[in-house]
Amino acid sequence: MKNSVLVLLFLMIVSLALSSVGLVLSGGGAKGGYEIGAWKALIDLGIEIGGVYGTSVGSLNAAAVAQGDFEKALEVWRDISESKVMRPTQGQKALIDAYGGSNDWSVGELFQGAIDIIRKGIDVSPLRELLEELISEKTIRDSGVDFGLVTFDLTDLRPEMLFIEDIPDGKLIDYIMASADFPGFQTVKVDGKAFIDGGIYSNQPVEMALQRGFRNIVLVDIGRVALRDRVARFQAFVQGAKVTHVIPRIMYGSTLDFDPEKIQLQIEEGYLDTLAAFGLVIGEYTYIFEDRDVLEIMFGSLPIEKQLEAIEFIGDPVRWPSPESFYRDFVESLEKIYKLPMPTLVLLDNLARQLKINNLMLYSTGEILKEIKAAHERDGIKPSKESLVPYSKALEFVLYLYENAQLPELPEKFSLFKSSFDTLSDVKE
Repeated sequence: MKNSVLVLLFLMIVSLALSSVGLVLSGGGAKGGYEIGAWKALIDLGIEIGGVYGTSVGSLNAAAVAQGDFEKALEVWRDISESKVMRPTQGQKALIDAYGGSNDWSVGELFQGAIDIIRKGIDVSPLRELLEELISEKTIRDSGVDFGLVTFDLTDLRPEMLFIEDIPDGKLIDYIMASADFPGFQTVKVDGKAFIDGGIYSNQPVEMALQRGFRNIVLVDIGRVALRDRVARFQAFVQGAKVTHVIPRIMYGSTLDFDPEKIQLQIEEGYLDTLAAFGLVIGEYTYIFEDRDVLEIMFGSLPIEKQLEAIEFIGDPVRWPSPESFYRDFVESLEKIYKLPMPTLVLLDNLARQLKINNLMLYSTGEILKEIKAAHERDGIKPSKESLVPYSKALEFVLYLYENAQLPELPEKFSLFKSSFDTLSDVKE
């Protein structure tokens, strides 16, 4: 009977692996809000998650994903604070602050903090209380979404990659705590064995997704890469598995920095970076939701006399036999410089960088043009003299199009993603 159940479970997992995505959530402590934003993007993209595997905070978020209650997980991360995760002594608190880059400590406090950690570790009982509120073990086991985590057994000195069926009933929260037992925390013991954070062995358990047969894997990467993880990434390549890598452009905060403003930024960035990883947005500085050359559409919509006026911002119109040949040369010149697809959108992204507009936003082309215009009127532009792109001229050309041509309709589904992002950003209509 037991063998029949295992065979049935195996067949179910294989079926899921062939029709859905394996999600891998890395460890990263307080930066875990990024993974919640990424999860929301996957929901909006309509991607079915067949299995989810995590280390440390990734195991906590993986349990939330398997449970399927995004709103509850988002609420927890928006409301997170240091006091809801740990109760450090004054000396331990000084050590945590110093680890995060603060200078507000004394040598005596750091010394006492080190003694306190050696003697008893940092009390993380508030984290367990939080998990007991957030996690329903029964819901996870019944969800149909495969689950796994990584921890390290200090008693037997061996790593443990545990799938849901390997975790005894009633012990799921114990093992999540074991996976997230960051060095310096009080040692987690389960059934008499001591455990520590699984990140010392595998912080990005792609290996677990491969073991379950997934050939389409999404890796959300917010922390260190262990040697085991590099090996697993190579195995994925050899086996022909596709790994979509979601990684922060900017790392807001640090492992033990539970600043609510930074966590909010992480959530927003996780959403946007996931859209970027799936090719829905353009830009290395901003996030522009567009797959067309909107400047070409705008330029082409102008009457001939307006096109010639626009060309004058770049050069003498007599240099080109027609407006169409000018625009073709314009795009080809940008392609040679940027060496990226959609060079006119890359130009807008670079203008946004030059003008220092807010980058953590989901923009339509019309919205970013509006912001570029406002920033230029407010602050002007001071492009680098070494730049190969004459940004001042390009800016005048772009603004002329914005002021004189009609913008095309918004891309399909932009409103859906924009609404979700605004909700994550807590933007009120």
